[in-house]
Amino acid sequence: MNTRNIILLISALIAMSCSNSEPEFDDYDFTATYFPYQTPARTLILGKYDQGLNETDNDHNFEITALMTGIRENGKERGIYFEIDNSLLDNVTNVKALPAEYYTMERISPVLISSGDTKARIKVQLHDAFFQDTLSFGPVNTTNYVIPLRMTKADNIDSLLTGVSIVNNPDRLNPADWDILPKDYTLFGIKFMNKFHGKYLRRGEDLITAPANSVGRTYHGEYVENDEVILVETSGFNKVKLENLIGRGEASSPGNVVMELTFNDDGTCAVTSFKGDEYGITGSGKYVEDGDEWGGKTRDVIYLDYSYADAANAETHVVKDTLVIRDRTAIFEEFVVELK
Repeated sequence: MNTRNIILLISALIAMSCSNSEPEFDDYDFTATYFPYQTPARTLILGKYDQGLNETDNDHNFEITALMTGIRENGKERGIYFEIDNSLLDNVTNVKALPAEYYTMERISPVLISSGDTKARIKVQLHDAFFQDTLSFGPVNTTNYVIPLRMTKADNIDSLLTGVSIVNNPDRLNPADWDILPKDYTLFGIKFMNKFHGKYLRRGEDLITAPANSVGRTYHGEYVENDEVILVETSGFNKVKLENLIGRGEASSPGNVVMELTFNDDGTCAVTSFKGDEYGITGSGKYVEDGDEWGGKTRDVIYLDYSYADAANAETHVVKDTLVIRDRTAIFEEFVVELK
């Protein structure tokens, strides 16, 4: 074979090896099912959210997902049996089981993996009582309630990922008891942030009106995005708390006033002192959708008009604030179990 023919043959082989056809692989020797996270914390984001989808959040429901592994394509229906197992929390101090009256599961065990899919979705509907409980919300990295689920068996799946223990009667929550950690359970944390919760850009003015008129503090950037960034934090289903610096003109500030906004269905709100605040805050405000803008987009805004007493200086302050939403602060969270 001459050199030209050899080159043509090599070129043809290279072209064949670079074809766009998908490579075919065999399935693994066995199939298994597991929960992908053992201690996730799911936050329902109520209201508007422009960084993802939250339609189900506003319907007060969510999904707990179980996965299947060991196949590349699933050609038949499979089932995973599970139970709510509060005994998983017997040795845990920092979270508790979500009360049964707070939720309903759409389908009782087993949950199905449909042909063509590798996920089982356990759908949970939350009830109004959940949103009235102060343990149902909290700061980032704070989880109070969990739904403790444990797999018991599976149909058309070879095994559950139950781990490999190194002691008799191991505790699933204690890593010291395991050589390979179990993934047949989840403590699925759940909480919510209300529609007003988020980081806002604040501009405004704090005027001292007694004993004499003067400016306590003015805060207003050249552009909205240069204004102060503050956290407006869920304190109830229709309540939020926030802080503002006490303005004393050129004198140093003694700290912050802490207020709570309680919203009505029409978006109006009452402004009062949050528990523990000593400044006697009173006032009103209004939440307006698309009431301001920055970054070329309309944004929701909260207008506030309130007063407070700085007793240490015998001063009365009147404040007008405009708060423009910046982001909803939602992040993926996992919590750390604390054992007895």
